[in-house]
Amino acid sequence: MNIIFGVYSGYNSLKTHGGGIYYFFKSLRKYSDCKVVVVCEKNKVFADLVHFSNEMNFEIYSDFDDRYNNNIVYNIYNRYEIYKKYMKESNLVFDKVFLLDMNDVIFQDDPFSIDFTEDLYCALEQSILSDTTNSSSILNMEWINQCNHLSKNNYGSYINKYVVCAGTILGTYNGVVNFMEFFSKNYISNNHRFTDQGVLNVYVYNYLESKKCIELKESKILTLDKVMFETLNIENNSIVNNKGEKYCILHQINRCNLPFMLSLA
Repeated sequence: MNIIFGVYSGYNSLKTHGGGIYYFFKSLRKYSDCKVVVVCEKNKVFADLVHFSNEMNFEIYSDFDDRYNNNIVYNIYNRYEIYKKYMKESNLVFDKVFLLDMNDVIFQDDPFSIDFTEDLYCALEQSILSDTTNSSSILNMEWINQCNHLSKNNYGSYINKYVVCAGTILGTYNGVVNFMEFFSKNYISNNHRFTDQGVLNVYVYNYLESKKCIELKESKILTLDKVMFETLNIENNSIVNNKGEKYCILHQINRCNLPFMLSLA
């Protein structure tokens, strides 16, 4: 069994300025009937979300410890603890696990059709970490440099390497759990909290041996940060990579011609 986890909490509509869960599921269910768990605090579950969950066959999970109810949208530590708790207590066997943003993601194919056996299939952005002229690269390096409490954080590891996006984390069960455990262990040091994307890049490039890192133009995950719409390959109303393969997952759709992206759902 494959499973998707995401958070949709604090919204009052299925559609948002970034896209919304409506487009997420309308596109996903064209290609996959996989199990999906949507984490939402009890007091933020709204009627349309409940009706939509019945229509689209997904689970709204609110049965978690109250101590995690403190802003799970932005507290990644709490989010990961909830995911791990769910998997541990479900008594289900999961093959592949996908952690992702639900507000700005749509699908062009089954995400679990992506071929990999490594622990993580990394979603690479187009920005190169060592590019000192790129604002996204500079920001990601700031997040990475904040992680100097990690013994293997080595600047040389990021030269000519692409940003790894934490908004779509796809892997084997053990691969994803191992990263979440690593993040939980290293989330805080000397009262300072670290971003999941900063920790993920340190983890992938310094700690993780089993990984599949494919350049954006040949990957099956398209993260649209700083991507110009005019540079995309569009064939038969689908966005394809340089191999002519449809991207299975489109992330950060609000950053690149959102009306067109929503038309694909």
